[in-house]
This record gives sequence, C-alpha cells and structure tokens, in this order.
Amino acid sequence: AMAMSRQVSLASLALVMMAAPAASAGAEADVSLRGSANRSLYGPPTGACPAGTGRPVSGSPCMQCPEGTWSSDSEEFCQRCVAGTWSDVRGLGSSEGCHACPQGTWSSQVGAIAPTACMTCAAGRWSDQQALSAPYECKRCPAGTWSSTEGATSGSVCTKCAAGKWSPQTAATSEEACHACAKGRFSTKLGASHHSSCTACSPGTWSSEEGASSAAVCTACPAGTWSPAEGAIFASTCVSCTPGTWSSTKGASAQSTCTACTPGTYSSAEGAVSASTCKPCGAGTYQPIKAAADESLCIPCAVGNFSNVEGQS
Repeated sequence: AMAMSRQVSLASLALVMMAAPAASAGAEADVSLRGSANRSLYGPPTGACPAGTGRPVSGSPCMQCPEGTWSSDSEEFCQRCVAGTWSDVRGLGSSEGCHACPQGTWSSQVGAIAPTACMTCAAGRWSDQQALSAPYECKRCPAGTWSSTEGATSGSVCTKCAAGKWSPQTAATSEEACHACAKGRFSTKLGASHHSSCTACSPGTWSSEEGASSAAVCTACPAGTWSPAEGAIFASTCVSCTPGTWSSTKGASAQSTCTACTPGTYSSAEGAVSASTCKPCGAGTYQPIKAAADESLCIPCAVGNFSNVEGQS
C-alpha cells in the first residue's frame, strides 16, 4: 500500500512539472504579444517618427511635437523653429509652419512659441526683411540722418539733418545727433555727414551765427574796411583802411582795395569810404607823395616862392 501511494505522488509531481513549462510559455507569449502591441501603437523604439511627432529622448515613444517645434516624416526628434520664427501650433509636420517675424522685428529665440518673441528694431534702425535673428541685422540709418521710430520697415523714416547741420553718427535716434555748422560757416546740404560740408564765409565777410544754412548770413565788411580771414566770426576782423587811404568797396578782402589819396592831398581819417576825405594841401604848400595821412606832410613853398593854388603836388 505504501509503495502504491509513493507511485501516485510521483506521478502527480511529474504532471505538475510537465504543466509548468506550458504555463511559463503562455506567460511569455502574453508578454510578447503585449510588447508587439506596444510597438504597433508607438512605433519601433528607434528610427523616424511620423510627421509632426518625435521622441522626447532616444528610445522613447513618438509623441506630438510641442509648440515651437516641427518634424517631418524623416525625423526621429522634433526640431525647433529657428531664430526669427515662431509657432503656437502642436504637431507641425514642416518647418514652413514656423511663422517668420515680420518686417521691422527680430528674434534670437530658438523654438519661440508666440509672436511676442519678435522684438522691434530699435530707433535709428529699420528692416524690410522678415525672420531676422539678431538686432544688428536691422539696418542702420546712415550718417547724416536720424529716426526716433521703433520697428520701422523702411529707410524712409531716416530723416536727413537740416541744412546748416551734419552728423557722422549712424543709427542716430534724435535730431540732437545733428551738429550745427560753426560760426563763420554755412551749409546748404541736407543730410550732411561731415563737418567739411560746412563752407567758410569768404574773406571780406564774417558771421557769428551757428548752424547757418545760407551764405546770406555772411555779413560783408563795410566800405572803408577789409579782411583777409576766411570763416571770420567777428566784425572786428574787418580792418579799417589806414589814414591817407579810402575804399567804397563792401566785403573787401585785401588792403589793396584801399585807394591812396593823391599827391597834394592828405587824410587823417581811418576807414574812409570816399575820395572826398582826401583834403587838398593849402595854398602856399605842396605834397608830392601818395597816401599822406596828416596835414603836417604838406610842405611850405621855399623862401622866395609862393602859390595861391590848393592841392599842389
């Protein structure tokens, strides 16, 4: 009886052991099936994902690309919209879905998700192009101009410095950047970029006005005076004709315009404007030289001689 019982137990154990591999195989089959289902749902653990999706990390399932990114059907990972563009849409299947920042703006942000990432070009700059990625890509207003407008889309906003002014500065933001021509100079040019555009008042004239836009500000030296100085800023630059000479010329630039009183005459007046200032030497005297400056230069007739005529030479 004991022998028969031992044989039954061994037979039962054998049946259990034979059944165990079958159960294990069934479990493996079940795991394999679930894994196959996972691969079918999310795609293989590596390789390209469908357009508009990508793997957050290598080996992870393909997921919809977030805002600011995109993916074509040949990509494994979502690519960020480049600087100068943005997107607020998920699942983009092409970079063409990234919107370009408009003219007059720029953005250095990669993967931007809103148009607020697009910054306006600063005052003194402008841009007629889209998708700029840096502030320096906004074009500068040239020297001799200025603009206070932000986000400008055309160079027409760059206002030229007025006549009588100049500026070497690019990207200037206010009219204060325009320097006035110095006293004694003027300029008729708009948008001048160098002080050489300011022309000096010619010799024989002067001006104390800054930022002059016309030669009309250059005041001529009055008759009876002259000045060799270019760009003079004071009336005192005009030098009077010396006694014994005169000049009716305004704006004279050389002493040679001062005409000498003729022999037989004299003049003590400084800055004389006409020949009428040259007075004749009195009767009984003569004067042989030009430009006599004083009556004392009239020489009396020698003893034994006389003359009743004035202005003898």
